[in-house]
Amino acid sequence: MLPPRPAPRPTDLRGLPCASRIETRAALAVTAIATAWFALAAAWEMFGPLLAGHYASSAGVGIIAENMLRWKIVGPVWEYTASRPPPEMYYCHHPWGIFWTSAAFMKVFGRHDVLCRLPAVLLSAATPPLLYAIGRSIYRPAAGAAAAAAFVVLPITLSFANLNALEVPVMAWTLLGLWGYVRMTQTSRRRYLAVSALGLALGMNADWPAFVLTGGLLVFGAIRAYLLPKRVFGPVHERRYAQWWVLTAFTAALTAALYLALFHHAGKLGDLLASYGFRSSGNNEPLSEVLASRRYWIELSFTPVAIAAGKLGAIVCAARLALLRREHDALPLLYLATATVQYVVFRQGADIHIFWPHYFGAYFALAAAALVDTGAALLERATATRHDGPSATSAAPPPPWPALAALALWLAPLAVVLRDGLPALRYARETGGRFNERGHLIDSDGAKTAFLRWLAPGLPADAAVELHEGMKATWAQVWALGGRVVRTSRPAPRQEPPRGAYLADTRFMLDRDQASLARRFDITAVGPFWALGAAVGADVARARGIEAFSFREREPGLLAWYLVSGTEPEREIVPDPFLTWELRAHFGQPADPPAEAPETLEQKRIAHNIALAAGDGARAAALFAEISAALAPLGARFDDGTELLGTTFHEGARSLLTIFVRAGGPAADDVALAVRSRVVERAPLSTTMADPVTRDVGLPTAISPQRWRAGFLYADPVPIRKRPGTEVFWASMRARERGRAPRLVDRGGASEVEVLRLR
Repeated sequence: MLPPRPAPRPTDLRGLPCASRIETRAALAVTAIATAWFALAAAWEMFGPLLAGHYASSAGVGIIAENMLRWKIVGPVWEYTASRPPPEMYYCHHPWGIFWTSAAFMKVFGRHDVLCRLPAVLLSAATPPLLYAIGRSIYRPAAGAAAAAAFVVLPITLSFANLNALEVPVMAWTLLGLWGYVRMTQTSRRRYLAVSALGLALGMNADWPAFVLTGGLLVFGAIRAYLLPKRVFGPVHERRYAQWWVLTAFTAALTAALYLALFHHAGKLGDLLASYGFRSSGNNEPLSEVLASRRYWIELSFTPVAIAAGKLGAIVCAARLALLRREHDALPLLYLATATVQYVVFRQGADIHIFWPHYFGAYFALAAAALVDTGAALLERATATRHDGPSATSAAPPPPWPALAALALWLAPLAVVLRDGLPALRYARETGGRFNERGHLIDSDGAKTAFLRWLAPGLPADAAVELHEGMKATWAQVWALGGRVVRTSRPAPRQEPPRGAYLADTRFMLDRDQASLARRFDITAVGPFWALGAAVGADVARARGIEAFSFREREPGLLAWYLVSGTEPEREIVPDPFLTWELRAHFGQPADPPAEAPETLEQKRIAHNIALAAGDGARAAALFAEISAALAPLGARFDDGTELLGTTFHEGARSLLTIFVRAGGPAADDVALAVRSRVVERAPLSTTMADPVTRDVGLPTAISPQRWRAGFLYADPVPIRKRPGTEVFWASMRARERGRAPRLVDRGGASEVEVLRLR
């Protein structure tokens, strides 16, 4: 025999739990601050270029939207095509709602970088108010404020608030659906039924986890309304609840049937099933071992404080559901189940994508509302001031101080979470949402994107662009080329120049292939990036052989730092006679020394090499002295004759460590200058563990060490994307394959030297 169900909460004329004016105003103030902060975080860099990493998927959505409008198709196609793409090219791993949304934005506003982020920014800005509305409707205003505040401090929600992919729209739309469900059960009004059905339908059109949540809600609703005795959860408005259940179930079935039909028409049902079989691979390993292998990513995304609070929230919600028997306490648990299915079942996806557990952010916020309401109730009971009136409309509101005290207590651990959330936000933007990438090399593609945008206006509209595999093509690169057909991972041309444009990143190109291109084609070089082909150079003054340009960088102003890029410098591409001489000299082409005097350290480095090549030892020595005086000295010599002279370090939007090298001659075939970093101590006041991964951070040099000349000076610019904590950077001459790596002289057989330490 079940014990009597506790008395329902007193409600006001709107069907909301009674609350004092003071509590309501304080909760709205907290929610307004949380919403403004999260909207500002989501909008940071929203007008800037799309770069590499997970964020590049937003550019992919833009490509799909443009294809939908260009070819008048309903299905998503990731790449630009010269003719109307057939259904066989449709991407059928996810529902198509996010692509249709972006296409609608592009139809209205045109093709702009900002439109690749704008839908996510708007939905992220709407999420904290939705969480407040749910917490306020179920519990009280303070609980709603706690939910909003909890969501906006998590590192993972801050880091991916502008990612126009799947999780952001799913959470926003399903939270709208849950709010409509709560208000429908409280008021039995049709408009809330419609809001619930619409929100859940839009969520299901965004991604499959919304089906898991909707299915869980339907199962719970059927059990609650039709299988359990009415005394368990109380009576419902039979007709309205049945209407909601049937409409929601019909919408879910219709949406699923629509995509099954579309995918079947495209011949992609097998591809869909194969993709999810692949995503769920590796599930035979014990869950404890899987979670242990992801420990740093989990802590970095949520912090130990939020993880502990989330576990407590699950216990509290389950206890409330069992003891108080209030149906809405099931909603956080349903969201928890949805996030768990996404994170645990699809293991391969979670092992690759750090944002895979994003849905736990919505659960954490809903659980926070339950925790604060429980805390307020305990405080009321402890002081014998708990208010339980017999009337749902006439009861006076409870005193505000227990709820405000519980909210204040909750905000204290959230401040600890925010301590790790703030640096995680910048870390995410610097790395394109990849964070440590499990130690793999990360490049933002900031300079590469500037090169592509500079080149694109000079290319004919119908020019096809081929990218060497060393370009490491992303959707962001394809988007930056302005809607042209792009073929990736193409081998270097052998005889005739390409009819369109051929682009390469020489840092990731074999030296022999560089030499072959330099011998056979005219080349426009912008820093380490080479462009050749019949379509290249319409707006570029180009001579025979290699004509070089370089990036002139400057720090962004405050407005540009916020709206365009706070993690990359502003770049201008200018002719560079010094770099032209260096490239021509190294690739056996006639090279005239620049007429102007060197001004920058980079120009002085090349001027030193010019003097050395001309046999002007006095001039070379004078320049060498100037350069050495500007460096933090290293004095590290390797047994192959290579010497690391020193470094410069520029701290800015994108910090840059530059290592200056004096070559002892050409390096062995498989030897390259390498830079790695390790975090040796976690950040002060941080609760997150130190990153245990040793990460490659140094990009290969633009001129291969196998082409270096004895006595010449070379510079290796290393972008620094600092991890939280004390990070130490080490340089070495590393053998790529199985060859012997050079050792440091007089360093006890060591092979690497510390070049930078950041706290």
